[in-house]
Amino acid sequence: MLKYALLSLTLMICLSSTAQSDLMGYGFRAGLSFAKLDGPSEIGTTGNELEQNKMSTGFHIGLTLNFKFTDIMGLRTELLYSQRGTDYEYNGPSYYVLEPNTLSTLTLMGNRRQSLNVSNAYLDVPLLVYYKLGHFEVSAGLNTGLLLSSTAGGSIEFEGPSPNTQNPVAPFEVNLNHNYKGDEVGEASTVNKVISVDGIPYDVPEFLGAYYDFETKDGGYYKTLDFGLNFGLAYYLNDGLFISGKYILGLSDVTNNFYDISRKELNSNGTFIPRTDNDKSSSMQFSIGFNF
Repeated sequence: MLKYALLSLTLMICLSSTAQSDLMGYGFRAGLSFAKLDGPSEIGTTGNELEQNKMSTGFHIGLTLNFKFTDIMGLRTELLYSQRGTDYEYNGPSYYVLEPNTLSTLTLMGNRRQSLNVSNAYLDVPLLVYYKLGHFEVSAGLNTGLLLSSTAGGSIEFEGPSPNTQNPVAPFEVNLNHNYKGDEVGEASTVNKVISVDGIPYDVPEFLGAYYDFETKDGGYYKTLDFGLNFGLAYYLNDGLFISGKYILGLSDVTNNFYDISRKELNSNGTFIPRTDNDKSSSMQFSIGFNF
């Protein structure tokens, strides 16, 4: 599908260089975006879903270029800055690794409440066919997104006993400050809080980076390219001004399976359990724009 993105960019360059023709047109649109990830959840002992992805809010803004086959039908490409993320929650049985990748590593088993607000920014390049029906216009086509930035913020609340004596460990909270493109393995704040387990102190950073728990890094958590389908409906208030709604249905897995691990449990040897599921992005865009 990358060839469709290149085709869209080529079309945009060609259209912009010949915009004086009656068959060419250009414009812009901007508005709000509502997005989330769609994927399977880990399941608890009673069959309940431990994970949820809820809609996150962002915005989009960009240019449109049109090639008119007729007065009512044509081809359109766009160049959009678009925010598409997700509000992730985990609540249920889990583990927490104290001082990972050191000689003092200790794994607690207990209950985790985790929230994470993910904000991904894409350069979207859709290639669409549009058709006008009076004041209405319908459109459909392919969408290619190039990931520009990827950040997230949230927290983990954890409680569970000592794995050796089952003595209670005071519940603790850790903040999450993730930059999926810039963080390195083991990255965390230098300011620590101390957790006591059976009288032994363990350092817990106040802020954890995206890859704090990992020994090695293999690319980023979110993949660079996202492919999908684009469906739209617009209403023209006059010849140029319009309001529109679009739905982008993701077709590709946007997460890197290297980091897509179980939060519910570990292997018997304490290593992560990989999940090979597909996490696809879906979003809705509500815009106001103008075509010249």
